[in-house]
Amino acid sequence: MKAKTLYLILILLVLVAAIITLILLSRKDPLNGPESIAFDAVGNRFLISNTLGKSIVALSLDEQYSPFLDEGLEEPRGIVIHSGKLYVADKNAIKIVDPEKAAIIDTLKIPGAVMLNDIAFTKTGIIYTTDTGGDCVYVIDPMANKMQKLTSPLLKKPNGIVYDMPRDQMFVVCFKEKSPILSISTLDNRISIFKDTIYDYLDGIAIDDLGRIYITSWGQDMIFEIPQEQNRYLPTFKGIKDAADIFYYLPANQLIVPLFSDNQIIRLQLE
Repeated sequence: MKAKTLYLILILLVLVAAIITLILLSRKDPLNGPESIAFDAVGNRFLISNTLGKSIVALSLDEQYSPFLDEGLEEPRGIVIHSGKLYVADKNAIKIVDPEKAAIIDTLKIPGAVMLNDIAFTKTGIIYTTDTGGDCVYVIDPMANKMQKLTSPLLKKPNGIVYDMPRDQMFVVCFKEKSPILSISTLDNRISIFKDTIYDYLDGIAIDDLGRIYITSWGQDMIFEIPQEQNRYLPTFKGIKDAADIFYYLPANQLIVPLFSDNQIIRLQLE
């Protein structure tokens, strides 16, 4: 009788421990170093690279988090969806993910890459990815299986990158003091200064449908704006700490902003 009672107590303790574990897991913060955001139109959700968590997390339009991909990634940073596939800048390679299956289907290895950061496509499908640790930008033509490494004294810790389609150029910002905004011509890959700035440690860059440019600054804890006239800087959003690769979400005219250190995603309404 005593043995049976002890057995039942043991079973009860195991069940209680399991329930407590499930509760703790359900309360676990879904974000751990969120870096970059892409919008999956088919799944009608945002996908977020979780750099420190070595994963990608999904976020519904009503702001509910769910797991997406937590295997096969090392340091996922920049992400972008192109032709129905998710491209992830992951340390020294670009992982190609099927969003519907949430599975890695291919890998573009980049020999010599140190810390791939942001990623962008041209209208012809050419990939540009910044290497913050390697002080360079890689240009990849997946169809022709060609790769080029761009270097310049201007490329010091290149971070955020965005495609300026009307002028066939990439804008690049750097994680350094008084970072200029750089331009890379996608016609001949010539690198030049688009605009000098007084701002420090720039991370993310995005362009809205009106051509306004938004850039995050870790040095000044803000997101500043270059208006359509491109004749000045506007400190549009102040008190934004450690904002990473911002994403412009056209349907709501919002900036979707990952806060790397606070493990949070915020949505900022534009005028």
